[in-house]
Amino acid sequence: MLASTVSTACPAETAVKPNIVFILADDLGYGELGCYGQKKIKTPNIDRMAVEGMRFTNFYCGCSVCAPSRCTLMTGKHLGHATVRDNMQRGPGLEGQHPMEPGTVTVAQLLKKAGYATAIIGKWGLGMPQDHSSPLDFGFDHHYGYLCQGMAHTYYPPYLWRDDKQEPLLGNPAYSYGQRGVIEPSGKTYSHDLMAEDALRWVREHKGGPFFLYLAFTIPHVSLQVPEDSLAEYRGKWPETPMTTSKHYANHDTPRAAYAAMITRMDRDVGRLLAQLKELGLDDRTLVFFASDNGAVFPLAGTDPEFFHSNGELRGYKQDLYEGGIRTPFVARWPGRVKADVTSNLIAAFWDVMPTLCEIAGTPAPDGIDGFSIAPTLLGHAGQRVHEYLYWEYHSERRAQAVRFGDWKAVRKNVKNAPDTTPELYNLGSDPSEKTNLAGQRPDLAAKAAAYMKAAHAPSWERKWNF
Repeated sequence: MLASTVSTACPAETAVKPNIVFILADDLGYGELGCYGQKKIKTPNIDRMAVEGMRFTNFYCGCSVCAPSRCTLMTGKHLGHATVRDNMQRGPGLEGQHPMEPGTVTVAQLLKKAGYATAIIGKWGLGMPQDHSSPLDFGFDHHYGYLCQGMAHTYYPPYLWRDDKQEPLLGNPAYSYGQRGVIEPSGKTYSHDLMAEDALRWVREHKGGPFFLYLAFTIPHVSLQVPEDSLAEYRGKWPETPMTTSKHYANHDTPRAAYAAMITRMDRDVGRLLAQLKELGLDDRTLVFFASDNGAVFPLAGTDPEFFHSNGELRGYKQDLYEGGIRTPFVARWPGRVKADVTSNLIAAFWDVMPTLCEIAGTPAPDGIDGFSIAPTLLGHAGQRVHEYLYWEYHSERRAQAVRFGDWKAVRKNVKNAPDTTPELYNLGSDPSEKTNLAGQRPDLAAKAAAYMKAAHAPSWERKWNF
């Protein structure tokens, strides 16, 4: 269901445009933050964001894997209309993912036109400079980090990208995407630390605002790699089975400790950024979001989602269209504007971010997008629009579709071979773990879900993404 143009609302009953920071974790599960029920991993700074802001319990990412999820975030379109609909490399062994369609409009372009300085620090995953699909081609003034999500499998890469140019990291092991063999466990320079420092530097340089920072951290995406000063906090806390059999990712002697330490290290840098905003006098002029690009990864290369209860009570993992694959933590903090210690059950998704940021910035969102602004919910105003339904696709593994409408959720798998099969149907209000398929008891709702699925999918410019 397409949204109409969002009106040019005043950002906050003030002529001053607020700064916007959107922090995105990589493969962080719904249950891996203290404010969402995590008991073992320490995340005090993100938990404080929730206490000082608004925590959403029915918020969804764009897809259950990286690239398409990030595309919906940037473009305001769900996976039935998005320009990138799956993870796809540019070619065998080549660095970088499939580019976005020429002419794609991103939230960075819209905010830049509205007078914002724009930066992405972290992982892009939506194309390369030679394909005219780098962040600098789509509205960002600055990028530092990874362009290729495959290269982001290691936290000790031989280089990072700075504004479309490779910047060598001396002392780190050689690595190229597509290479065979296990990733080296360590190196001289930890990429996450460089990106965190670059974010602090960029904010200092643009403290006059307004600015938009998309801080796309790569933690806790495997490999399990973390400096000793973070690992020490968790070493010896739990029984460990050394990871020694990985065929691609880095092996680790204490995988549980490493995984927890990575998340806590990211949380530490979220805290450093919040402290800097306060030090610069920007705290009450900056709206900060935190989310994850998809659910926690299934047991892989030493990760242990059952031990950490990574997706809470939700079914499934990354690559699934069940709730564990697509429901994300989502926290918003803006002192004095977003009411503190509030939990919202609004059903919303990544494609709502573009119109929301446009309304906050006082600039119109484009026609033809799928998102609705959630600024009324954030600011406590009346008039919040709600979706008739939310829609997802996943193109690997014989393809799948999902829709949520109200408390109802439907999942159809094996779309490639059986496109007209009756979807599974769950009532999330009474069955958030999606244990009981009610399609046989409610054929009317199963048929309604199937109709939504058919209506939501539009032909793609990339034929491989068509059903």
